[in-house]
Amino acid sequence: MTSTNTKERHSRKPLAKFANFLSDVCLRWIPDPWIIVVLLTLIVGVIAFFATPGDLGVAKAGMIVRGWGDGFWDLLDFGMQMSLMLLSGYVVASSPPVRRALIWIADRQSGPKSTVATVALTSMILMWIHWGIGMIAAGILVRYFAARNTRADYRLLVAAAYLGMAGTFHAGLSSSAGLLVATPGHFAEEHFGVIPMSQTVFSPFNLTLVLITIIAWTITAVVLQPRPADTFSPPVALQEKMAAEFEADREARVAAKLEGKRSPVEILENSRWVNGTIGVLGLIYIFMYFSTLDGGVLQGLTLNSVNFIFLFLGILMHGTPKALLTAAQTGGTFVWGVLLQFPFYAGILGMILVSGLSERIANAFASIATEHTFPVLIYWYSAILNFFVPSGGSKFAIEAPYIGEAAQAVGTPLDLTTVAYIWGDMSTNALQPFWALPLLALCGLSFRNIMGFLVIFAIVTCAIGTCAFFLAPLFF
Repeated sequence: MTSTNTKERHSRKPLAKFANFLSDVCLRWIPDPWIIVVLLTLIVGVIAFFATPGDLGVAKAGMIVRGWGDGFWDLLDFGMQMSLMLLSGYVVASSPPVRRALIWIADRQSGPKSTVATVALTSMILMWIHWGIGMIAAGILVRYFAARNTRADYRLLVAAAYLGMAGTFHAGLSSSAGLLVATPGHFAEEHFGVIPMSQTVFSPFNLTLVLITIIAWTITAVVLQPRPADTFSPPVALQEKMAAEFEADREARVAAKLEGKRSPVEILENSRWVNGTIGVLGLIYIFMYFSTLDGGVLQGLTLNSVNFIFLFLGILMHGTPKALLTAAQTGGTFVWGVLLQFPFYAGILGMILVSGLSERIANAFASIATEHTFPVLIYWYSAILNFFVPSGGSKFAIEAPYIGEAAQAVGTPLDLTTVAYIWGDMSTNALQPFWALPLLALCGLSFRNIMGFLVIFAIVTCAIGTCAFFLAPLFF
């Protein structure tokens, strides 16, 4: 269905030209997040030196460097929590029950528009539950459709699989900022206090905004499905690879049945009682934990409890130690970025606090905002900064001190401030290739291929978000 002429016709469309321009800007000028954190360290250090009170001398420079080094380890708990969020999400998403469910879904779609809508809904709903699960599961679903010679535009399918990362994940159960401020003893407690999920993620305002976004984006995805003559087909190589994977999986199951006598170690590695025993123990603890809470289930949703739940679900869903360890080994390859970068973001936070820069920025926000305009200001500030620091958790470590102080100065509720931050942080993910990289690798495309569709989704969500946070003070 796809030809060179078809691609050329698409490239001549104004939206496609604009999308290609944005993609070129991202890929040419936005460096790897590790480089960004180093540049931010230098920039924040210079600003802290020149824009805060005190004599400009060696003593002040030394104080800032000392604050950077001392703060390096302040996010160890948070970094470990984010690493487990990634790992547990992959373990659950790659488990046999989830894969069977995705195959069942793929087998029941026929028309291209229903296929696109199915991928969009799968991505947004699963990422609201757990962004690690949603990202991997949506990518696997796209591959299943590709293996079945889908009639939907393949670029649009991959874009639809990414929607949850740009529209629902941070407003859901695995919201890094939402779970963080709900966790007693978190690093921003001095500025935000402890805010239960019932006031942020499960607030009527946030749930309504999630529902509006899901409906609007599903309709948009269906409308964007091109005519049959202009539909981009999945790469032939990917279809062949998927067919080979299915055949290899079938042969592996047959070989397992024919396998001869196993050693004691192999019996243990392939036995279900190991995972079953520890999994049941985990479920018993979860039941005990939530049943003893005075404030109900929502009061007990923290980064630790959510990670615990999904980790033990993954253990049970993989059945055997061998299957679990194989999945964990692969999922661990996604964790290295968090482990490397989070200490440096903690160092940036240390410079901001020790120099008094947080107070200066907070005063600047307070001077230009009111109680009613502050939420939409934070929404756009978070959106713009997310384009350069594409990590909701690490970015919150930088912003939390001064946006918390500014919110209290202008009289904006801290739960509303958190929700505004959350939505702003997500909105520009549609234009940022960083989080799409695992999905693109899974689906065999480049960010440039899907950018044209994502620009439209970004316009829709920014319009919805701007209107919502202008009205938000009426609901908090």
